[in-house]
Amino acid sequence: MKAMILAAGLGTRMRPLTTHCPKPLLPVALQPMLEHILSRLQQYEVREVVLNLHHQAEQLAAWLGDGSRWGMHLVLSVEPEILGTAGALKRVAPLLSDAPFLLLNADVLMDVDLQALWHWHCQREAMVTMVLRPDPAARAYGPVLLDAADRVQLINGRPTSQGSVSGEETIFTGLQVVNPEVLEHIPADGFCTTTGDIYPALMAEHQAIYGYRHQGYWMDIGLPARYLQAHWDLLNGVLGASWQQRLPLGSQALLTPATIPPVLQHATLIPPVLLGPQVSIEPGACVGPYAVLGAGCRVGASALVQESVLWAGVQVGNGAYVDRAILADAVQVPARSQWTSTVRTR
Repeated sequence: MKAMILAAGLGTRMRPLTTHCPKPLLPVALQPMLEHILSRLQQYEVREVVLNLHHQAEQLAAWLGDGSRWGMHLVLSVEPEILGTAGALKRVAPLLSDAPFLLLNADVLMDVDLQALWHWHCQREAMVTMVLRPDPAARAYGPVLLDAADRVQLINGRPTSQGSVSGEETIFTGLQVVNPEVLEHIPADGFCTTTGDIYPALMAEHQAIYGYRHQGYWMDIGLPARYLQAHWDLLNGVLGASWQQRLPLGSQALLTPATIPPVLQHATLIPPVLLGPQVSIEPGACVGPYAVLGAGCRVGASALVQESVLWAGVQVGNGAYVDRAILADAVQVPARSQWTSTVRTR
């Protein structure tokens, strides 16, 4: 299998965190979001991956390297101007023209069985298979409607044929399998999207656009609240224990009271908690439940940190109170201050 990861977005809904950090590199459980995605592709023996880049492209390229640490060959397509999902595909069409390929977003965590998805797509001889989630709130997001034969009837509230349509309302997860024939239907230049422009036109021509129902885990990390929830889901084991294998050396996940090491018993730790390497927690401090502290964080005496994600090097002053917060690298929380429901950068 080949794959293309869409990683060019500006991450506007996650600002100020994405002002200087591309969204695919935002840390999730102490690892960049893109690390989780590439590691999952590695598990399914995906060996060729194309990524489109735009916002902070140089930073992303430097982190990605040549792909050898995942056993992959990476090709980076840097877009001077964002081209949209279809425009991004057209730009790299020669690299994807020989076989069906996976197309996925760089800001989504999910547990789809990619091998099963691939076989499902091939068995139906689909031109496109969109991975969809049944969801009672689908209408609020622009539903994708499926008929009884799993063919897509409507995308984002836009019917694809004359007359009324009906079917199950679902949400598009951002993951799909695409046949290379689709590339021939994309205009050569300019901004163009798959779900807004190309797929409705294909379905109007009665092309085989199918929907694969996914009942498992899915999280679009496009908002701060969803970013926090993804961490709590990982700590709760929703995605299994495989993410722990990617933790930096010296990190530890404290998932039960029994896992708290003696060196930290001078403070109060309420699992689940995830600590990066060289974290310092002073006597009388309380960390957790649901707290992630990146490498080199310090929590001062009698301070409280709960339901929060602290990136590397955050310093929480003595007696400070941090609740439902996302604090970027090297943020300093003054002693005895109260930071609640906040997103801060240095």
